[in-house]
Amino acid sequence: MKNKRRHVYAFVILIFLFPILVNGQSYGYSTEYQAGAKLKLVSASMNINSDLVSTPDAESEVGYQFGGFFRINVNKVYIEAELLYSKIKTQLVFNDFDGVVGFDPLAEFEFNTIEIPLSIGYRIGNLRLFMGPSLSNLVSGQRSFLNEIEKVTDDYNRTNLMWHWGIGGDFQRVFIDINYETGLSKTGESLTNLIGREFIPKQRQWVISVALNLLKE
Repeated sequence: MKNKRRHVYAFVILIFLFPILVNGQSYGYSTEYQAGAKLKLVSASMNINSDLVSTPDAESEVGYQFGGFFRINVNKVYIEAELLYSKIKTQLVFNDFDGVVGFDPLAEFEFNTIEIPLSIGYRIGNLRLFMGPSLSNLVSGQRSFLNEIEKVTDDYNRTNLMWHWGIGGDFQRVFIDINYETGLSKTGESLTNLIGREFIPKQRQWVISVALNLLKE
């Protein structure tokens, strides 16, 4: 939690330093606006240090996000905001569940969220380096476990904070990004709710996105 707070503080400082960074590049500046549609593919893997729970494969969490973005470029520095709808599916295996040896039921989770990433970045030719927070708001959640399907929306925190770093490239109207995200995951809450113990799995989440700039240049 302390590391996440440091990330947020660092990002806030960068936001306040944004005008200084811009002015430091030259006495004059140019402003460019870009906006359009964006599609993201999400692949996450977790390391769970427990004999009670495991993942069925290396990539246990997959999903997609789609929506729009708006970017302000001032010389080589830019700020970008996104509004995305996200669907994530997770699978977990509960080993020797409820004390029954050899009974390893599979639990499947599906979460629908609204994602609001905010990035500040620096452009180097056609390449970009960026970082920032992502606010995630849960819309609905569903769990399939022991032949029962139930809504679990009210069992989870509605809002989570993620943090991302990435690199991207601009190719005329098409933008491609690859970024790494860390933060609170619905998977940890899933484990806690089903087992009754608090689990904090180490999660690595990679996101590949393709965007189309719809503003005329």
